[in-house]
Amino acid sequence: MFSAFIDTRSFKHIGDVVGLPGRSNEGMTIDRAGKKLYVNLTGTDEVGMVDLDTNKVVSRWPLPDAHNAHAIFLDEGDHRVFVATRQPPRFVVLDADTGQVISSLPCVGVNSDMSFDVVRKRIYVTGSEAVSVFQQHDANRYEHISDVATAYRAKSSIFVQDMNRLYVAASGKGKPDAKLQLRVYEAR
Repeated sequence: MFSAFIDTRSFKHIGDVVGLPGRSNEGMTIDRAGKKLYVNLTGTDEVGMVDLDTNKVVSRWPLPDAHNAHAIFLDEGDHRVFVATRQPPRFVVLDADTGQVISSLPCVGVNSDMSFDVVRKRIYVTGSEAVSVFQQHDANRYEHISDVATAYRAKSSIFVQDMNRLYVAASGKGKPDAKLQLRVYEAR
């Protein structure tokens, strides 16, 4: 498996990460310095860290007893990587330097997206029919505080910090008479 890097200004191919294991990779996140890429390696149930100076996988961290990782987010301030898996549905917190599992809590199933509310120190994991909300007490302590009902197949989302709003798209795909919806939730 390989992944290509494309320059978003010129749309030119500028490099590859060769040797990513498995047949598929899901969510990924890059640090602000542009030095590290974290990627969910769904084929091997791991999180990989790629050195973007060399385009090489430098670390692979197993997700114990968790499979099919989709959503991922990097909390650079606390050196944590947040991952949501589907089988079983788990919110997993890893040390961003060592890959050590810090916390693992149940979350919404069929999840696809995750956002971090920096002001409130909350993590929102969106999946079909709900958003799982977690409170970060500090870098090592996390608490599931709520599951908020959304809609069938409401998996794609983005939290806009300046507006204190979580936007959730619901496709309803596979449901008779389904209509595309955009749901808006205000953080308090």
